Amino acid sequence: MNKTKIKIAQVTLQILKKTSWDDVKVKEVKNIVQIKNFDKFIKNKKDFLRYINQYFDYKLSMNSKSIEQSNNKDMIFEVLMMRFDLLQTYRKEILSIYKSFKKKPQNLVFLLPSILDSIILMMGFTNISPKGLLGRVKIKGIFIIYVASFFIWVKDESKSLEKTMTSLDNNLDQAGKLLKFLA
Repeated sequence: MNKTKIKIAQVTLQILKKTSWDDVKVKEVKNIVQIKNFDKFIKNKKDFLRYINQYFDYKLSMNSKSIEQSNNKDMIFEVLMMRFDLLQTYRKEILSIYKSFKKKPQNLVFLLPSILDSIILMMGFTNISPKGLLGRVKIKGIFIIYVASFFIWVKDESKSLEKTMTSLDNNLDQAGKLLKFLA
């Protein structure tokens, strides 16, 4: 991720500390970032969300080097929890975005390719292959598990994210049983 996109994501997250997603303005971010070719990077507010997601991928890639080699379930659990820990760092900001789209989740469809790229990236950190038919099933399964766990995370106000961890662990167990049945 290049420095400009990182800066745009960081500034957008800073603004979200003070205001809701609905009140974030492209011009406001542009004035703070102050780069000459801003319009090359940002067409509309949707680009902010893509960059924020990529920023979390970037931060996760920095942290993923510490993943202990283990079985696939434990490794994907660890990576997904690392991502939730990153989200937790920006909880207020992420919840602002969530609240904005909660009423009209169909408005987030544009972000699906970026999120699926994140899932594939996380699979790479855990040595789970996204290739072939089984790989596509795994991508979709991990995506569903991530989204289901995200909805738990939204309600999980504990510092340790106990409910999120429990949900994630249970969902991964169920997915493992399903994959054994399919294989």
